[in-house]
Amino acid sequence: MIEHLAIIGLGSIGRRHLRLARELRPELKITVVRSGRSESSEEEKLADNIYCSLEQAVDASIQAAVISTPTVCHLQQVKALMQAGINILVEKPLSHTTDHVHDLIKLQKKRNLVGLVGYCLRHDPCALKFNENLKNKIKSGKILHAYVDCGSYLPEWRPGQNYRQSVSANKNLGGGVLLELSHELDYIRWFFGEMESVYANITSSGTLEIDSEDSAEMIFVSRQGFPIFVHLDFNSRSSRRSCSVRSTNGDLIWDAIKQEVTWDPVVGPKEIERYDHDRDVIYRKQMQHFFDCIEDGQSPAVSITEGAAVLSMIECACRSNAMEKKIVII
Repeated sequence: MIEHLAIIGLGSIGRRHLRLARELRPELKITVVRSGRSESSEEEKLADNIYCSLEQAVDASIQAAVISTPTVCHLQQVKALMQAGINILVEKPLSHTTDHVHDLIKLQKKRNLVGLVGYCLRHDPCALKFNENLKNKIKSGKILHAYVDCGSYLPEWRPGQNYRQSVSANKNLGGGVLLELSHELDYIRWFFGEMESVYANITSSGTLEIDSEDSAEMIFVSRQGFPIFVHLDFNSRSSRRSCSVRSTNGDLIWDAIKQEVTWDPVVGPKEIERYDHDRDVIYRKQMQHFFDCIEDGQSPAVSITEGAAVLSMIECACRSNAMEKKIVII
């Protein structure tokens, strides 16, 4: 039974994790590690201890930790905590590079620890229904192609914060659409299996005055042989997040903004399933899943190895963009 949890990093996502952990386990001892450079928040009152270093948290005998710091810090922090025998939920993406990731996988297996990567859409009720329908509605047919569209307006992500100073906007902190919107790359692996190749065009429009890419167009080819078109951007004034599949049986569409899953068959009436949940639902389910992995031996929904696979997809897309050709994903 987990008795002592640490939240590493207290930005917006760290504060959400802190609040939900306290809701799920009122009796849980919670330690927060924060830099102290930003203003104090109301959520800090939910913590039992507040420290400024990982070493202090480890010395306090934490058993598990949620890492919600800038992406470039993830790998070093995960390694340090796992070396101390601490189970980890690390916010997506796992890192900004695949360098040393395989060493981390070896460490996790050697220490027999839980390593969960926070691709929270794996716990979205709509996404789960879409995946279920993907297996059932299309099972007697053939997928022809899939299209993923994710666009929103970065300056509106975090009201009251200068978006140009955010992690999302700064390449040296692990920003840019490929890493920030890598949920889409994780879920196409979840839905469609491993990818065989990618052709990518990655650009920065300059309109947002940031030093990271703000748009990416990618064509992945699945090992099943059909293409998956992926569009990501930071420039859309009207938010979009959807995945649509065209098959010989009909069209299956997941609209994450409307919280709808639509099945439009070649023969028969259209079926629309609607959901109504706030963002806390997904993160709450993810936190409970983290506890279940530690306490009941559940397999992580997204393992460290799977998080590394997403990074490999991103690096292959970057090579494709630089070389202007299709790249095989190993």
